[in-house]
Amino acid sequence: MSYPSYRNFNAAIYCSVGNLLDIQDLHEFEKKFSLLEKHIQIGKVYLETYRGGRMISREQMLCLKNFFESRGIHTAGGITTDSFGTGEGGFSTFCYTSPESLSKLQEIIEFTAGLFDEIILDDFFFTSCRCASCLQEKGDKSWAAFRTGLMKKVSEEIIVGPAKKVNPNVHMVIKYPNWYEHYQETGYNTQDQPGIFDSIYTGTETRNPLYAQQHLPKYLGYFLMRYLENIAPERNGGGWFDPYECGYNLTSYAEQAYLTLFAKAKEATLFCLGSLMDPEFSLCPPLAGQVFADMDQYLDQLGTPTGTACYLPHHSKGEDYLHAYIGMLGIPLEPYAEYPAQARQIFLTKGASCDADILSKIRNSLSSGADVIVTSGFAEAMQDHGFRDLAEVTVTGRKAKGNHYGYSNNGGTGFSGYAESASEVEIPQIDFPTNDVWQIAGIFGEDNSFPLLLKTSYGKGRLFILTVPEDYGQFYHYPRVILQKIREAFHRQAEIRLDAVAKTALFTYDNHTLILHSFQPFYDEAVIRVAGENRILYNLVNGRELKGIQENGETVFKITLSPGFNRVFQIRNAE
Repeated sequence: MSYPSYRNFNAAIYCSVGNLLDIQDLHEFEKKFSLLEKHIQIGKVYLETYRGGRMISREQMLCLKNFFESRGIHTAGGITTDSFGTGEGGFSTFCYTSPESLSKLQEIIEFTAGLFDEIILDDFFFTSCRCASCLQEKGDKSWAAFRTGLMKKVSEEIIVGPAKKVNPNVHMVIKYPNWYEHYQETGYNTQDQPGIFDSIYTGTETRNPLYAQQHLPKYLGYFLMRYLENIAPERNGGGWFDPYECGYNLTSYAEQAYLTLFAKAKEATLFCLGSLMDPEFSLCPPLAGQVFADMDQYLDQLGTPTGTACYLPHHSKGEDYLHAYIGMLGIPLEPYAEYPAQARQIFLTKGASCDADILSKIRNSLSSGADVIVTSGFAEAMQDHGFRDLAEVTVTGRKAKGNHYGYSNNGGTGFSGYAESASEVEIPQIDFPTNDVWQIAGIFGEDNSFPLLLKTSYGKGRLFILTVPEDYGQFYHYPRVILQKIREAFHRQAEIRLDAVAKTALFTYDNHTLILHSFQPFYDEAVIRVAGENRILYNLVNGRELKGIQENGETVFKITLSPGFNRVFQIRNAE
């Protein structure tokens, strides 16, 4: 049994098989490894037996296993189920319809299960194979249906079953990658696999959102941890990140650790041993160690994360990773793979349209008094399938572009103010019936305006339609007052309301605690409005109290934001 290396979480390092094979002199390796231990309280190492055709011998693995355990570090096994490269670039996966490949994989699994009581699969347990055998097995199925079914079978018959036959006590873990919108396309199956494996794990890598290929805003690291936690409650083992593409700004490396732990991860795994000892990434271990030490001082004072409920059905996709862009606007989100029928605020992107019963579920939520926010992408996908019964709007296919905005303070009967931004934003045009659906915010054209946020009532609830820019990142260009109108749609009954520029993230918890984190490169000031008068913000880091001013039944606080720095508070009543 392993114990947390910090009070509130465990810190682990993943050691790839190449890293382990490079260890020829344990005495010399001990000197290098001691430098990592100087900065990080390492509670576990994952020792990989196979990756990319390379495998370690049992004798060498037992020697290394003994080395780490003699230092009081728990050991677990790791496997990366990739194959030799084809010369075409990209990653090469096993062919899971090939008897030879399946036999080799089972051999690796059984070998590893004979060494460890815990084994994690790195996030290469997917298939992109389109060989003749796979094409024949696929038949007329979609790639998603074929691959999710195939990988479910492989999980049961080649991975977990054989491992437990060799070692009945082995704890099998599947790590899910950060590209959650595309899981089903390569066989990742969040509906069935969590019930096959003993636990799951989360890839929280976000790195550089601009220059990386994956289109992953930083909030995704937090969002995905929460999504997988809600898929397998208490069985999401932790979050995993690496130092790659973070050299442009080391704060981006620290933020991966912050977001993983903000989401209440039980463990944070650093990939990988070789990179962390490489001079290129020499600043990462001390930085990670400092982040871990700092956060360990207050993590146990944070409750369970809260936020507007999001619905991402299993095997769904649409408006890829849009949730993370919304989170970067300072809107806390809490995602689920099952429809959150009891939630009072629900956010639906195009991916939710994959649920054949989604409109009925929305009607029930609205009729019971909930607020439902849908995107223009969702409305477009459903506009010919019954959505117009909820709101007679049409996503026209035309576009509008501008940087001048109007917003309403009277429910949409007229614009109350004007704002502008430095950059233009391009949006889809939505037609709506005047005096039945109300424009809360819009972008100005020539003697015209186009809605950014629409509202109507239905039953006891309110339905909002959020127009999504053609480039999701252009949300960040909206003026502060427009962002405020969008936030209000998400937080009608929230205890906390944020007023800040984009890329200011808010994390809320069920015990009146909150974290503010600025992803901007400049210093700025945010405003926090807390319901009720005579409230204070107690700083959980330094113990100081921040007092606000009373305004219309709220207490208003002005907070200075520093780039990459966390403001951690608990809301209390003034004595």
